[in-house]
Amino acid sequence: MDLNATNTRVDQALTANKRAERLIICMALGLFCVGLSVLLVGYRMKNPYVAGGSTLAQVFLAFPINEVRKLRRDNLILQVFPVLIQNLPPAKAASEVVKLLDHLRRGKS
Repeated sequence: MDLNATNTRVDQALTANKRAERLIICMALGLFCVGLSVLLVGYRMKNPYVAGGSTLAQVFLAFPINEVRKLRRDNLILQVFPVLIQNLPPAKAASEVVKLLDHLRRGKS
């Protein structure tokens, strides 16, 4: 197993994850602004139904927050992984690579 090739691939994945993280944070900021706007419009109109609609927009913030947490966890795994496997025998390193790929594809913790 070529460690330099592994490091190059990990660096590419980290760069892609950084872009995705920025996009998800912008999406969360947009959802927050929409929820806040609806809340302010409902307050100005003195309409509790419109203000209650902001709750719906704010509930959708859970998705971007969970995605950012997953990306950060995956980034940490990708940063540490090459260092951990470099001293393993090739068979064990290959087994660990398969486990990592399975973990990243399924997205389970």
